[in-house]
Amino acid sequence: MKSHLSEKLYLSSPVWLQNVLVSTYGVLEHKRRYGGPHKEYLEHLLNNVMFDERQIEELQAELLEKILSDAAQTVPAYQTLGLGKSPQLSDFPLLERESIAINPESFLSNRYDKDKLLCLYTGGSSANPLKVYISPAARQKSYSFWQLFYDRMNFKVGDRKATLVGRKIQEPDNDSPPFWRYNLRDRQQLFSSYHLAEGNIAAYVDKLNNFKPKIIEGYPLSIYRLADYIVQNSIKLSFTPTGLSTSSENFTPQQRKIMETAFNCNVFDQYGSAESVVFASECEHGNMHIEPEYGLLEVLKNNGDICAEGYGELIATTLLNDAMPLIRYRIGDLGEIIQSSCSCGRASKILKELHGKVGAVVINEGRQASTAAIAIAFEYLEGVKNAQIIQNEPGRVIVKLIKRENFSPKSEDFMVWELKKMLGDSLCISVDYVDEIPPEHNGKYKMVVQNYY
Repeated sequence: MKSHLSEKLYLSSPVWLQNVLVSTYGVLEHKRRYGGPHKEYLEHLLNNVMFDERQIEELQAELLEKILSDAAQTVPAYQTLGLGKSPQLSDFPLLERESIAINPESFLSNRYDKDKLLCLYTGGSSANPLKVYISPAARQKSYSFWQLFYDRMNFKVGDRKATLVGRKIQEPDNDSPPFWRYNLRDRQQLFSSYHLAEGNIAAYVDKLNNFKPKIIEGYPLSIYRLADYIVQNSIKLSFTPTGLSTSSENFTPQQRKIMETAFNCNVFDQYGSAESVVFASECEHGNMHIEPEYGLLEVLKNNGDICAEGYGELIATTLLNDAMPLIRYRIGDLGEIIQSSCSCGRASKILKELHGKVGAVVINEGRQASTAAIAIAFEYLEGVKNAQIIQNEPGRVIVKLIKRENFSPKSEDFMVWELKKMLGDSLCISVDYVDEIPPEHNGKYKMVVQNYY
């Protein structure tokens, strides 16, 4: 079990020493991310980024053949299937998260020494965490995909970057600035996502104006809180980022518009997983391209068919992590995959829609609405700063609303009407007006909290 000793020592240190510790960790992490094959592999990806559709199919088929063959011969969980040396993807059954959680070591290739692998943990949206192993070289390759993504914002590692994620900068009940620490090695200002209360945001904005980052990255709803404050208070920033890099949360088109208005630049969203099975990211034209050398995405339809394109539950197969190759893994997200031309020139497939976790739904008498659908009920509300819907039992939801001064009861009526339109008149809706909607334990904000389904 992970020890909290280092975290306790950090939190008990003065701020100046915390900055030293963050920078020291930054030096070590920089080497772990950008050493080894990172640079060479990035050049490889840059050479392939404009492959046409046929070249992509040939490249992906070659990578898939190798990962499937190695898995069938060297991974205990797959050896039991008796697939031989040249298995097809269709020979592999769907892989459930629970199967990995019960015995993660059974998915390790015997070509690797477990003690020399990196062990990552992911909880996803459930209370069932996974241990995922990856080789140091594969992890360094994975950051080549990140740099490929950063290139779209004209950003290189070492340019100034502001980061808002779930790292514990200081104790959540410590409401005194500074709410940020500095990683000197990568010129990265780390901001707390736990302290974005209304009374603290001005300090965040002042620090951003002083730091002048080239990009801002992090959870979109954390960035949105800053953006909304900037827009509502007509604040003029002293810098213009080249992009806002977001990931890990769903957000609405209206929230995107506010972020882009506040910072006068585009949002570039990214979709990935700690299981190292998929990497997709938005190009400069707003299309989310699936990286063909990172993983293969398929779609599980309602009738049980697995297809290369269309809408349904996303099924992922890694092409990168040969130490723990997860094949036809039910990642738990809904989306639509299409093959379409893009003005950016990339021919890779596009993730047209991403509707978040399969379990992130509200249900009532057999009806269910996803987070993306629920967002419609809140998107056009006037006088509402933020909202969250919680379901603890069948047929009943609690809606938390943070009101603005111009709030009107008509907004509540509109929201109730929209929810009942999607889920039926029998849905019981309780509205709770609050001053704050706190983040989850990992610092993320959820529009839908499902404690029943």
